[in-house]
Parts: sequence; structure tokens; C-alpha cells
Amino acid sequence: MFTILIMSFHSRHLLPNLVKSINKDFPIVIVDNSQDFVLKKKLEEDHDNVKVITPNENLGFAKGANLAISQIKAEYIFINPADVFLPKKCLENLKECLSEFNDFAMLAPTYNDESKYRNYELYSDKPKVNNKIAEKFGIKEVDIIDGTFIIKKSEFEKIGFFDENIFIYFEPWDLSKRITLGNKKMYVCERIKFHHLGGQSHNPKFDFVATLQRNWHYCWSKFYYYRKHKVLGVGDGNYFYALRKTLPTLIKAFIKCIRFRISNNKKAYQLHMAEIKGLIAAYLLRKSSYRPYESLKKNK
Repeated sequence: MFTILIMSFHSRHLLPNLVKSINKDFPIVIVDNSQDFVLKKKLEEDHDNVKVITPNENLGFAKGANLAISQIKAEYIFINPADVFLPKKCLENLKECLSEFNDFAMLAPTYNDESKYRNYELYSDKPKVNNKIAEKFGIKEVDIIDGTFIIKKSEFEKIGFFDENIFIYFEPWDLSKRITLGNKKMYVCERIKFHHLGGQSHNPKFDFVATLQRNWHYCWSKFYYYRKHKVLGVGDGNYFYALRKTLPTLIKAFIKCIRFRISNNKKAYQLHMAEIKGLIAAYLLRKSSYRPYESLKKNK
């Protein structure tokens, strides 16, 4: 058995149906970074298998997940954003898989539709996993897992928790890299599928501010990740490696800012300026501190 951990931020429009769709045999822990106490009360009253953690502030992904993981006693923890659908077959297959295959640090089902994106990366050929359970569920070793995945808590504690310097984005990439450096294994199950709605985890009324946050933090976290790690080869990343990997993003964002400034497209200008500001903050080695939602509250 495993505990399902759901990371939530202004996800009231998704969580009731998501929780309802999950068999009550599976314990669910939700970290709600938006402090929605009304939602917490309703979910916990309606579902005996649900516990909602509401931090006093928006902790982001890493700190929020670490807080929950430290309280969860299960050996396996299935981490998800709020904008997923986990079919009954997916959960039952994962349960069966874990009963026979447990020599890993991280394991993940795969997107039902991989035509645009997938939740893993494979950079080099890996040895084939040869056993009946691997053949049944299409288990293969990979280099990076992102978004939705199962961690083995005992291995997680050895490798180290999520890097709390990162607010959002690249946390699973960083964990994946540390798993590799620790000579541990990551696998995906190509025949166990789930649905990722993509970009719908927050209330639609926050679309603009969510995109501001995404642009700033994605750029900040990208530089931080490359400063810490190299994707390919042996050895750590460094400042100049990260600079080389992110300068094209800075140049493109700068050009777009000029174009949208001239055309007086204020929203587009702000969105690309957020990318520039995120990278500049990272270049200056400042903390990942941008919180546009908090600014929104102050202006109300």
C-alpha cells in the first residue's frame, strides 16, 4: 500500500472530484498552500481517508512536500499535482507492481497522451529489466522523472529530501540527479497510465498571476539547477555552465519585451519581464522569493 500525496494551490475546483475518484483504501494527504480552511474541513469531513495539511504560508512544492513526507509513515509515497486524474486501474496496477518490484528510489506511471510531453527523460541506453512484473507493466530505467511519481521513503531519506532552495520547478529534476549520483535507480511503467490535465491546477481566475509566477520561478530554478548539476556527464554544474544554458532564454525574453513595449501589450510585456527578473535574481544569487499571489492580496 502507498499514501497518495497531492500538492495543491488554489485547487478547490479540482480536489473534490479528484479525491472522490480515488478508492477509499488509499490514504490521501493534501498539502494546500492556499490556506483554504473551508476546503480542508469539507474534504476531511466527507472522506475518512483524507488528511489536509494547511501551512501558515505558501511553502511552495519542496518545503510543502517535505513537510508532508516527514509526517507520512508509509514506505511508498505517490506524489501528484492537483491537475491529474488517476484511473482506478492505474492505482491498482501500481499497487500490484509495488508488491513484486521494489528495488528503486523513484518509480512513475506515464502520461496517457505523450504526443506533446512525457514525464521522464532518457539520455542513454539502460539495461533491460528482465522479469515478469517488468514485462507486464513495461518497466524501464530512465534518467529523469518529473511531475507525478512514487518515492521510496527509506531511499529518499538517504538521498536527501527535496531542495528547499527551490520554490517551484526543477525539484524532481534535482532529486533525479541526486538519485543518479547516489547510484540508485529510477523507473517508469509504460503500461501504467494516468491523465495529466496540464496547467489547470490553479483556479482559472488566477491565470495571469500564475503565469507570472511560472515564468519567474521556472527561469530562476533552471539557472539554479544548472549551477548545481550538469545534465549529461560526470561532475557538478557551475555558475558559468548555468549562465551558458540560460543566456538564450534571457536574450529571447529581452527581445520580446522590447517588441511588446512598442506595441503597448502590457500583459505580454509583464510576462516576459518576469522571465528576465527571475534570471537576474538567479544570476545575483538571490533567493527564490517572488510571490505574486501575496502582492495580489495586498492590492485588494
